[in-house]
Amino acid sequence: MVKNITFPLEKDVCPLNRSPEPKVPRLHVYDTENLVRLQLQNISSTQGKIYWVMEWDDISGQPLLWPTNKSEIVIPSYLIAPCLCFLAWFDSKDTKGKYCPFTNKTDALRRMQNNVSVAMVESPLSSGDTGLSWNVTSPCKVQTEVQLCKKDMAGGQCEEVTGSREQLGTAGWKAVHRVHWQAGEFSPHLHPHPHPQLCVQVKSEGMVSFSEPQCPFETHRERWILLLLVGFILICLAILGVYLIRGVLKGYVWRWLKDDDVKGAVGGGHVMLLYPPDDDKRLPELLCHLGSSLQALGFTVSLDLWSQCELGVLGPVPWLHSRLDRLKRQGGKVVLVLTQTTWARAEEWGARSCENNEENIRGVERDSASSCHVDVFGASLSCILADYLQGRAGERFMLVQFESLPPAPPGGYRPLPRLFCGLHLYSLPSQSLGFLTELAGSKQIASASARRKRAGGLRMASRAFAKRLSGFTAGTNVLHLAGVSPGCVGREEEDSGEILLLEPNLITPPSSPDTVVGKMDWV
Repeated sequence: MVKNITFPLEKDVCPLNRSPEPKVPRLHVYDTENLVRLQLQNISSTQGKIYWVMEWDDISGQPLLWPTNKSEIVIPSYLIAPCLCFLAWFDSKDTKGKYCPFTNKTDALRRMQNNVSVAMVESPLSSGDTGLSWNVTSPCKVQTEVQLCKKDMAGGQCEEVTGSREQLGTAGWKAVHRVHWQAGEFSPHLHPHPHPQLCVQVKSEGMVSFSEPQCPFETHRERWILLLLVGFILICLAILGVYLIRGVLKGYVWRWLKDDDVKGAVGGGHVMLLYPPDDDKRLPELLCHLGSSLQALGFTVSLDLWSQCELGVLGPVPWLHSRLDRLKRQGGKVVLVLTQTTWARAEEWGARSCENNEENIRGVERDSASSCHVDVFGASLSCILADYLQGRAGERFMLVQFESLPPAPPGGYRPLPRLFCGLHLYSLPSQSLGFLTELAGSKQIASASARRKRAGGLRMASRAFAKRLSGFTAGTNVLHLAGVSPGCVGREEEDSGEILLLEPNLITPPSSPDTVVGKMDWV
């Protein structure tokens, strides 16, 4: 029995205005040299979400959601390989569409070659010996060749080591960390050993030549040059550091030795600074600076401005004699600052002394009740007179003037007061060397080297001393004494009133540190 079956026409079952919806998204690739564009085609907005993923053989990437309202995605060219496939599917359906646009494409194989790598290390072999093993990584499971080669001395061509080529099939690959990996070892019969010129190369199926040789045992010249350069820089820095440290230490040692020479030359004696009360407000500051400058050189200094409390307890005269006793034990000098007031006070005190010695003594006691400054200075005048009468003028006392405060006596140029005859006078800071030489005192030094050392120390001390004073004694108004009375020689004759010219070099003793300072000769 035969039964006829009639099938309806397609156009009757499926009208032209209604076509079946695709089960999977349709993809198309536009490949250029720099990038690859993946396009989604013929998809309506009612299809819902679309997911896609890249796959290299059995290694899959992370599923991604296709961007909404976009029909194109850019794929980086370094991801391109012959085995690269794109999978796409609708969120509402389980069916996935697979699209492999690069299969058997030479250009894709060329791009993949940059992602194929080979490494070689020395390791224990399966035979128990030590040899060279290799491992190759590739995005795709492709047939690959690995070989040893040896570079020439010039570093150019790499010649194949005969019998070292290894064939890798498609079945031995393993997926590790999103890459295909295969390992092996070179035949121990080749007796390969690590050598700077021994390298390894790899070539994938379809490629004409092997890749660039990888030479893991090569000692790169650039590396040695870099190490040498770094070493040279470190050596230079070390030398510079040693030089700087040496310079700093040398400076400290030199300063320490210089301080020792200076303090050894000046002797560390005691200096007592005296001056009468004066209306010039600059004088106390100058005296304090003079005292601190002498202390910096190793002297001990007594100044009534610094001993007000002790003066109030002891009284001026006992305080003066306690300092003179210390001066006798320790060595040193009493320095009287020559000012206009000093000049006038000395002349006034000398005039009263010449009239009546007893009245002079009562006058000193009368001064004691007025001012501690006047008392100390007046008591020192009595000590100067006592030294003069005993023929010891200048042994304990000396005079100093500041070049910025010249002690010009009222009424024009007159000789020094008779009381100051025999006292050496120095002008500061220009005569600092002679001043410090007398303060240091004369010493019996046997060896010439010790004398030279002392002279050098005094010269350094005088330079430092003059430098410290120069800021406080700006100016060169030095008083040049026009003449002195013949009575300063110590004779008993009355003053003739004649003014004799005094040679400047007789005002101050010789400035040589080695010269023994004696009494000053008066013309």
